[in-house]
Amino acid sequence: MRALLDQVPEDVLYIARRLLEKDKRGWIVGGCVRDLLRGKTPKDWDIATDARPGEVKRFFPKVIETGIAHGTVTVLVRGTPYEVTTLRGEGAYSDGRRPDSVEFVEDIVADLARRDFTCNAIALDPVDGHVIDPFDGQGDLTRGVLRAVGKAEERFAEDGLRVLRAARFSATLGVEIDPDTERAMSSASSHDTFRKVSAERVRDEWVKSMSAEKPSVAFDTMRRTGLLAITCPELVESVGCEQNRYHAYDVWGHAMACLDAAEPDPVLRISALLHD
Repeated sequence: MRALLDQVPEDVLYIARRLLEKDKRGWIVGGCVRDLLRGKTPKDWDIATDARPGEVKRFFPKVIETGIAHGTVTVLVRGTPYEVTTLRGEGAYSDGRRPDSVEFVEDIVADLARRDFTCNAIALDPVDGHVIDPFDGQGDLTRGVLRAVGKAEERFAEDGLRVLRAARFSATLGVEIDPDTERAMSSASSHDTFRKVSAERVRDEWVKSMSAEKPSVAFDTMRRTGLLAITCPELVESVGCEQNRYHAYDVWGHAMACLDAAEPDPVLRISALLHD
């Protein structure tokens, strides 16, 4: 796996080396590792560390306190921002979005255990290039499966946005949602937590879904699991609604076909989704 390091920007490796100089560790984590393993170029890079936020601030000349209460600071290297987050466990999520409290930990595996899906719970050691994958995220990627870390009901109760992220990933990653994970997405408790998510967050996930080859996969997942009935019930009403005897689709099917056929521009695709 050391070949993966050849694809990591020098600035990211510099952050890891600087932490090591201070007798601390840094690991490349999350979606960027997932994308590397899929042969894709990551859009951004996240680093987890056993250093506390105050220590990270001392180690680097330009640091922004973007989320220091939850252990995250942004390190600027040659003008480029990199999120550096202290390894942590988390308390309850009373607002359905962010933890009420965090507890810093020393173990990278404990940090990975709090993440949403197995494919996002993988770390890359920038010292020797070995992959840390305690929940078989690589296996799930190979099998084309999206699976929650641990108990799906618990992950979705923590953060209401995760059910919508699952729908989005089903389209953008081209994977099938694990049956237990999808059942948890459809549960009343997951829906209750999802209702706490702001409209802006929902919009962001819709827009990100539009980059998929077939965004209809995400929206059909939303429909199937009941999420669409919460965010846009008007679209659900189109299921089974006949247009005329010369039309090959019901209104829902027509919207999905137009959505996939539109150019991959978010505005055009949202227009296609809502055109009927």
